[in-house]
Amino acid sequence: MNIVYLEPAGKGGMIHYAFQMCRAMAAEGANVTLITERNYELAALPHPFRVETSIELWDPKPSGRQSSAPWAVAWRKLRRAGRAVRYYRQWLQLVRRVGQLDPDMVILGDVRFPFDLFPLMLLRRKARRFVDVCHNVHPYSTGGAAAGLFDRSRWRESFYRRIYRLFDRVFVHFERNRNEFLQSFGVPEERVDVIVHANEEIFRDLARPGFGAADLRARLGIPADQPVVLFFGTLSKYKGIDVLLQAFPAIHNATGARLVIAGFPSPDFDLGAHRSNDPSVTWVPEYIDSGEVAAWMELASVIVFPYRDIYQSGALHVAQVFGVPTVASAVGAMQDVIDDGVSGLLVKPEDVPALTEAIARLLLDRPFAEKLGARFAEDAQGPFSWKTVARKILAPPVPSPRARGEG
Repeated sequence: MNIVYLEPAGKGGMIHYAFQMCRAMAAEGANVTLITERNYELAALPHPFRVETSIELWDPKPSGRQSSAPWAVAWRKLRRAGRAVRYYRQWLQLVRRVGQLDPDMVILGDVRFPFDLFPLMLLRRKARRFVDVCHNVHPYSTGGAAAGLFDRSRWRESFYRRIYRLFDRVFVHFERNRNEFLQSFGVPEERVDVIVHANEEIFRDLARPGFGAADLRARLGIPADQPVVLFFGTLSKYKGIDVLLQAFPAIHNATGARLVIAGFPSPDFDLGAHRSNDPSVTWVPEYIDSGEVAAWMELASVIVFPYRDIYQSGALHVAQVFGVPTVASAVGAMQDVIDDGVSGLLVKPEDVPALTEAIARLLLDRPFAEKLGARFAEDAQGPFSWKTVARKILAPPVPSPRARGEG
C-alpha cells in the first residue's frame, strides 16, 4: 500500500507523532512518504520511509526566548497576513504533488484552520482513501475570546462539520473523544474509529549522548540534592500553569523542591503576568531541543500536568516512556492514560489543595512515586505501542450495515 502522510510542521510534537506513525506503518509493510517542511528537525534519524521536505513555511517554535515587548507583539500580528498568503500557496503545491504520487491513502493530522476546507476539497479528489488523525476534537485557539482554550464556537464548528465529512475515515484518540466528535460534527459513526495515542519512544532515539540531568542542574543552578517538580510543554492558558503556581509555595515549604517550567510560550500566554521573583521557581520559556528531552525527564522528581482541558497529550506520553512519577488533572485523555494510584495520580482540575497534596505526596514518599513511575513505563510498551496503532490505520474499514445491504 502506498501512503502519503502530510505534516506541515517540521518541528514539535506533531512531527514527532508523524515520524513514529510513518515508521510503524513502514514496519508493517507499507510504502510511506512523509511530506513536511524544510525546517525538519528529525532528519538525522534513520528513516525506513521516504521524506520530502518541500513545504516552505516558517519556524512555529523558534529557538531562544520570544520578546513580549509591545512592538514585538504588534509585529507578530502584522506578519500573519503575509504568512496566510504563503500558507495557501503551499497548500496548492501540496495538492499538485500528491496528485503526482498517486497514493492509495492520504493521511493528515490536525486540521489547523477552518478555511483549510477549500484546499482539502481539492486534495480529496487526489486520494483514493482520505484519512485524518484528529488529535484535538475542537481546534486550539490563539486569538479572540477562546484564546488559549479549545474553540467550540458554532461558526467554527460549522466549517469543521464540512471538513470532516470529506474524509473516508477519521481516527480519534480514546473513546471519550470519539463521543464528543460524533456529537459535534455529525459524521457517520462507521467512519470514526478509535486509536490510542501511542508512546513517545522517539525521545530515546533522539537523546544526546553524554548529556543528562546533571548538565541541566548546572545550567539552571539547581543543587544536586534538590528535588524538581517539572512542568514540560508548550505554555498556554488551558494547561493550568497559574493553578500550579498557586499550589507551589506550600509544596516548596513542605519539601524544599524547585519548580521548573519549561516550554515554548504560545501567543495566548502572558509570560510577564505569570513570572515573579520567587527563587523557588525557574522559568525556561523556550522550545526544548529534542536531543535534551530525555535529560529533562531524568531531571524531574515529579512531572505535573495541571490542565483545565485536553483531548490528548504528547508530553504525557513522553513522561510515560521515561517512567517519571506523574500528577495530572482528571480531564480528557489523562484519565485514559493514567490509572489513578497505580501508574500516576489524578486530581480534580483547578483544585489547588488537591494538586498540592498529590505533588507533595510523591516528593515525600519516594518508594511510592518510583512504583507508580515503573508501572507507567510498563504501560508505554504494552497498550500504547505503535504496532497496534499502525495495524488499525492500515486495516480496511469495516463496511456499514447499509453498505452490506443490511437494515
